[in-house]
Amino acid sequence: MEFQRRLLQVDQCLSKADVQALAFLCVDLVSKDLSSVSSAEELFSILTDNDLLSSEDTSLLTELLQTCHRQDLIRDFGTFLQPAESCIGPYRKLLFDLSENITDQDLKTMKFLLRKTLPRKKLDGRITTLHLLMEMEKEDVLSSENLDVLKKILIDVCPSLTKRIDKFKRETNQRSTQLSNQINIGPISQETEGEEKTRSTMEDMSHQLPSRGCSGDEFIQPPYVCEEPNHSTEESGIAGASEHAGSLSVPTEGLETMSLLSISDNEVQSHHLTFSSVPGNMDLKQDTFLSRASATAVDLPQYDMKGEKRGVCLIINNHDFSKSALPLGKRDGTQFDESRLEKVFEWLGFEIETKRDCTEQHILSLMEDLSRRDHSQGDCFVCCVLSHGLEGTVYGVDGNQVRLRQLTEPFSGNHCPSLKEKPKLFFIQACQGIKEQPVVFIQTDGPLPRSLSTDAGVPKNSIPADADFLLGMATIPEYASFRDKKEGTWFIQSLCENLQLLVPQGVDLLSILTEVNNDVSRKAAGAKKQMPQPVFSLRKKVIFPIPRSPAPAL
Repeated sequence: MEFQRRLLQVDQCLSKADVQALAFLCVDLVSKDLSSVSSAEELFSILTDNDLLSSEDTSLLTELLQTCHRQDLIRDFGTFLQPAESCIGPYRKLLFDLSENITDQDLKTMKFLLRKTLPRKKLDGRITTLHLLMEMEKEDVLSSENLDVLKKILIDVCPSLTKRIDKFKRETNQRSTQLSNQINIGPISQETEGEEKTRSTMEDMSHQLPSRGCSGDEFIQPPYVCEEPNHSTEESGIAGASEHAGSLSVPTEGLETMSLLSISDNEVQSHHLTFSSVPGNMDLKQDTFLSRASATAVDLPQYDMKGEKRGVCLIINNHDFSKSALPLGKRDGTQFDESRLEKVFEWLGFEIETKRDCTEQHILSLMEDLSRRDHSQGDCFVCCVLSHGLEGTVYGVDGNQVRLRQLTEPFSGNHCPSLKEKPKLFFIQACQGIKEQPVVFIQTDGPLPRSLSTDAGVPKNSIPADADFLLGMATIPEYASFRDKKEGTWFIQSLCENLQLLVPQGVDLLSILTEVNNDVSRKAAGAKKQMPQPVFSLRKKVIFPIPRSPAPAL
C-alpha cells in the first residue's frame, strides 16, 4: 500500500508533457503501444505488470526521472527511489534528447517535410515531437538501424543536431566491434585451454547481460552520453568559405607546441610542451604500454555546483566607440552575442547583469563593486566582455585600455573571500593583436566579406595570479578575431552553441572549450582564420548541473 501511495504522489507531481516523455522512454521495454498512455499512474501499472517496477526495485523510475530532467522529484522522493540503472537504451535516449532541442517552429517544418511520408492524420497540428517520432517508427522510416530519414530532415530543420546522430552511429559501431571481439573469445579459449576455461569465459560474459527486460544496448557500455557539437558554418557574410576550410584550414604556426598553465605559489606561469614523432626503433611493448596508459581515464575532482544559485553572470557589451579618442569603429553584430549569452547563461541558472557601452572607469568600477558582493550562495562567477582589444587588454568605449589582470584581480581569494576556491570564468571576445591567421588551402574564395569585421586595435599583456580562474579568449595573443555584422562573433556563437549542446550531456567546461577551438578553427572568410585559446588556473573540473528546462532557441 505504501508503494502505491508513493507512486500516486509522484504521479501528482508530473505534467502531461512529463508523462508523455516517460512513456516514450519506455517504448522499448514493454510490448504494449504506449502512445495513448494519459497518466503516470497508468504507465506505472504497465511497468509493474511487466516486472520493471516494484517496491523492491524502483531504479527504472529513477532513471526515467533523471532522463526527463526531474531531479527535483529524485530529491524529494530520495528515500523511496533507488539508484538508477541503465535500462533505457542509447537509441531511445538519443530520440528523446533530439526532441528536447526541437522547437515548435522546427516541429512545423518537420511535419511539412514528412507530408508525403506519413498519413496526413498523423500530422495533426496537436501532435508533439515525441508522438511524431513514434509515428515515424510505426511507419518503419525510423529505427536504431535507420536514422537516415530523420537526419535528412534535421539538416533542414536544425543542422547541429545531426552531429548527435553521427556520434550515436559511431558509438553503436564501437559497441558492435567490442561485442564481436568478446564473442570471439569463446572458440579461442576452447581450442587452447579446454572446456573448463570456455565455461568460465561464458559465465563471466553472462554477468554482463542486461536483466529485468532492459534494452540490450547496454551490453557493452552505459547509455548514449553526448554528441560532437555543431560544426555548422556561418551563413551570413561568409557563405561557402568554411566548406573548403573544413579539412585543410589548420593554422601552420604553433603546431609543434601546446600552451598550458601551472600554478607556482601565487603565480600562474605559461609553459610549452614540444611534441615529436616516436622513433622508428621504439620497443613495441613500450609503445603498447603508452597507448594503454593514454587511454586510462582519470577521475578528476569537480567544483561543487550544488548551491541554490549558480552565481552572477556579468555581460559587458561595448558597441558604440564614436566618442573614443582612437579610430575604433562600431561593433555591429555584437547585439547577437549579447542575446545568446543572456539566454544560455540564464538557462544554466545564472543571474544575468548586462552593461552596455562602458568606459574604462565604468568597467573598473563594475569589477570592484561585484567583488565586494557576497557570493557565498553562488557556485561560481562568470564575466563576459565584448569589445575591441589588444594583447592582454580590452578597450572601454572611451578608447582607454583595461588590462585583463584588472578584470580578474578584484576576484582573487584575498580581495573576494566569498569566491575563494570557486571557479571564476571570464570569456573575452576581443582581438589580442592585429595579425590575421592565414587559411591553409590552395585557393581562396575572394576578398573578406563586407559583413565581417575584426575587434583589433594596436599591443600589452596578462593572466590572473591566483587559482580557480579561467579566461576563454576569442583568439591567441597578437591575432585578430572576427565578427559577422549579421550574426555576431565566431567565438561567442560557438561557445553558446556548444554549452547548449554539451552541458546536458555532463561534459566539463574545458572539454567544451576544446570543441569550441575545433569549431572556430574550421571557420574561414576568404583567407582569414581564427584560433581561440583558453587560459586557466582551475584545480578541478567545471561541470554545470543539467538544466531542468529545454535549451533556449539561439
